Amino acid sequence: MKIEDILVPTDFSPNSLRAFEYALSLIEPGGELYLLHVIDADFIARLSHEGFGEIDAAIDRMRHKAEAQLQEMVNEHKESGIHLESMVVVGKPFAEILRVADDLDFSMIVLGTRGQRGSTIDELLFGSTAEKILRATPIPVVCVPPNWATKG
Repeated sequence: MKIEDILVPTDFSPNSLRAFEYALSLIEPGGELYLLHVIDADFIARLSHEGFGEIDAAIDRMRHKAEAQLQEMVNEHKESGIHLESMVVVGKPFAEILRVADDLDFSMIVLGTRGQRGSTIDELLFGSTAEKILRATPIPVVCVPPNWATKG
């Protein structure tokens, strides 16, 4: 089964890069794979609260760094026959992933998981980003575990 269009949220962690690899194996030739990076609004709020100065400048630096990393990922797969796009947004990661997936009508979301259930207080109380997405979307979601590796 090959998929026409897939959303792949990434935080550039090894797990999210594995999810990107897995999504590449699922997409049909000529299909569209969309990379999404969300700059966490809660992190930005903490910076502001802690007095880290010019928040807009910090967001711009984070955005430019993320755009460069996304472009590198796109460039590595230019010759694959897959149409790759990328986007950087600011917000709550799970909410922005759901919004983009819905707005652009994706067939599937592929994302990496950390594999350590309840590793932080926030995850214990509120669930992981992956869990929130799974509960909230009608779009099929594939969660790639941290120990997944390509075969062959």
